[in-house]
Amino acid sequence: MPRELSSGQKWFRRAVQVLLLAAVLTTLALSWPEPAIEVRTATVGRATVEEIVPSLQAGTVKSHRQVTLRATTLGQIVTLAAKKGDRVRENQILLELNNAVLQARLRLARANLASGESAARSAQLRLDLARKNLERTQRLMEKGATTSQLLERAQAEFDMAAEAVTTAQSALGELRAGVDLALASLEDTRVRAPFDGLVASCLVEKGESVMAGAPLLDLVDDSGITVEATVDEADAGRIKLGMPVRLTTDAFPNQAFSGKLAWISPVVARDLRQNRHLDVEISLDGDAPELRVGLSTDIEIIVQSRPDVLAVPTTAVMRRGERMQVYVVSGDRARLRDVRGGLSNWEKTEILEGLREGERIILSLNEKGLADGVRVKLPGSDGHAKVAY
Repeated sequence: MPRELSSGQKWFRRAVQVLLLAAVLTTLALSWPEPAIEVRTATVGRATVEEIVPSLQAGTVKSHRQVTLRATTLGQIVTLAAKKGDRVRENQILLELNNAVLQARLRLARANLASGESAARSAQLRLDLARKNLERTQRLMEKGATTSQLLERAQAEFDMAAEAVTTAQSALGELRAGVDLALASLEDTRVRAPFDGLVASCLVEKGESVMAGAPLLDLVDDSGITVEATVDEADAGRIKLGMPVRLTTDAFPNQAFSGKLAWISPVVARDLRQNRHLDVEISLDGDAPELRVGLSTDIEIIVQSRPDVLAVPTTAVMRRGERMQVYVVSGDRARLRDVRGGLSNWEKTEILEGLREGERIILSLNEKGLADGVRVKLPGSDGHAKVAY
């Protein structure tokens, strides 16, 4: 029969067992590979970094001039000489209302004017004859070859002829005004293009009756365009006239247009939500036929630009108060490093100190467990052979 162990021997055996288990667990822990966090990275390189002021919302392409042509009198449309999309010339008749009565009035006014002009010429002839008769009578009177009664009669005939000329000239003025009034009334029935441009829309049809003030056509001057946009009031002190502007639009996603800051509103505007903004206007560099009037565009006012500087994606930079930090991949470890930045925008940040060209930095800062010193790997690697160099 085996001898029963004493309490001290039992305690010693248990202690040995615990030590052996701890040694096994420690060995397993040391030999078990440390898990690696999968991260996305970018290489530190050189690029052009810009300080920009973006628009608060999409701007709008505007023509230099855009008008809605309206009827100045009531009537029925008898001629519609322009349609949507037509290119027209200044002073071209685009639309005409029924004006038969006004044309008849114009013919009557011109006929009356012709009669008045004839009467004025007759009155002038009588005045010329009366002047000659008066001058002849005055010479005869000086020689004593006529009487004072005949002189007085010649003077009266001259005065009457002069008064008739004055009356005829006054009537002639009224008749001319009548012709001008008839012409103006007739012209009110015609809608002409105020400038060379493009018919953006035609709002009426031939045969339609319209009232005075009714909109008829929209005309735009597309010989030159600008872009109107808004920027945050906080950026008012950063922008100046003449600054370069980059414009992009969804209609041409792979093409950027350039322009200059041509106008800055002297006042800060307020919208319905009481948000304050500054209206600006951009003139384009050269022709841009792709940018049609009414198209929406995003603008970026370039405040500063520094070419060929060390730069990293802005999404890789962590700002903690005055400190700027990035995670640098060193071997297969993530190392937190302080850096000093320069110009920055939503895409790139200039690095003045703390990084070297060619180093790799981590972009996926939201990865769970990412911290200084943890093991990292690139997407698709197994964590052993392929590390994020």
